[in-house]
Amino acid sequence: MLLTNHKLKFIIAVLVMFAVGYICSSDKDKKEDTKKEDTKEDTKKEDTKKEDTKKEETTSGDVKLYFCEEYSGGQEIGKSDVFIIGPNGGYFTCMIDLRGSGKTIGVGKLELRITKLTGGSEKIITTEKFDVQPDWDYIYFDKFHTFYSAGDYKVTAMKPDGTPVATGEVTIKMR
Repeated sequence: MLLTNHKLKFIIAVLVMFAVGYICSSDKDKKEDTKKEDTKEDTKKEDTKKEDTKKEETTSGDVKLYFCEEYSGGQEIGKSDVFIIGPNGGYFTCMIDLRGSGKTIGVGKLELRITKLTGGSEKIITTEKFDVQPDWDYIYFDKFHTFYSAGDYKVTAMKPDGTPVATGEVTIKMR
């Protein structure tokens, strides 16, 4: 009888060990599932944030459109957002700098849409088209447009599909 009593206790102890092991492994699986779900949610949030950032970068401070009198010898000369032109008109150079974004222009053609700003409204003056190289991240458009009247203007660089790359504003004054 003493022998059977020990066998019974042994079998009960083994069953308890298996039960405890099963319960512990079930909790662990649930925790891993929860962690996986949390990771999936975090990833979705991160992906969304990255997409939003990409949208912001297209027109953010990382991509700049600005103006200078001319670009010569690898130098921007007379960088400004105000230019004085004569009665026969005048021109200057438009610069696009994507280097801060770590991206390139990514297309072979680019358009500069020139809009005159008056009293809270905008009137498209013209759209100038240019050939560029997709791997460029620093571009200049020498004498991109001849201006004939004073005023505030907005220049928007756009990809052929209409996606804006960057925008800059310039004021033209007459002599």
